[in-house]
Amino acid sequence: MMTKDTHPDNIEIIPLRAADIPQPESGSHDSGAPASGPFYDSSLHAPFISHLSELRDRILNSLLTLTLSTSGAFLFSTPLITLLKKTAPLGTQFIQLTPGEVFLSTLHLSFIAGIAIAMPVFLYHVLRFTLPALKPQEKNGLFWIVGGGSVLFSLGVVFAYYCVLPPSLSWLLGYGKDVAVLQMSIGRFVEFCTAFLLIIGLMFELPLVLILLSLTGIIHSRMLTQYWRGACMSLFMIAIIFTPSQDPLSMGLVGLALVGLYGLSIVPMKLLGR
Repeated sequence: MMTKDTHPDNIEIIPLRAADIPQPESGSHDSGAPASGPFYDSSLHAPFISHLSELRDRILNSLLTLTLSTSGAFLFSTPLITLLKKTAPLGTQFIQLTPGEVFLSTLHLSFIAGIAIAMPVFLYHVLRFTLPALKPQEKNGLFWIVGGGSVLFSLGVVFAYYCVLPPSLSWLLGYGKDVAVLQMSIGRFVEFCTAFLLIIGLMFELPLVLILLSLTGIIHSRMLTQYWRGACMSLFMIAIIFTPSQDPLSMGLVGLALVGLYGLSIVPMKLLGR
């Protein structure tokens, strides 16, 4: 009786036709990263690109504002240097040690003055980018916050110019008058004064910082009232570290001013219900 051979060598191999291969859907492409699938979330990709574009636009607008304000301040750089020279003790002689020192001093002063002028724009863009989830009533108060921050910075500069800088210069320059002739490089003088005014102006932004932290829920007015002793010690330490002149009178005045601003910041926080 004949039997059918079932040896593997006798298995018939049928070739696979191209029509039997599943084709990809139309419109699909390989871009190196999956455009779909379980690991792709399009809801995260678009907001990230949008935030980057917003950050770029705000930085460019801030740089443009700084350029315009610095250019405008350069036109009044000579009167500004004259104002700074009035804070020095009578009889101080200003000298130019290197060629172009006065010109570089005017550029430095114009840049610092441009920062001060553009401060409201900087504050607005920073707040709009960092606080995108504000409630409508809180967004309406954003302009008040920006205006208040600008006023605080201006008050800090005025306070430093009239109350802190003159006695600081008198103490520092008068300390060695029996040892050295009272002469000063105009470039070093302008750098010292502008750094002094800018740093103290930024220190006066303390109420704005505290109010913004309260809006985010990090702190509240009860916390400021409860820990006021430790806060006062910390503020005096900040004044000791960051006051450029490092003389006791200036550091004490700046520390007292910061403590006063700390106390005043509690009032608007309570009015906002924070």
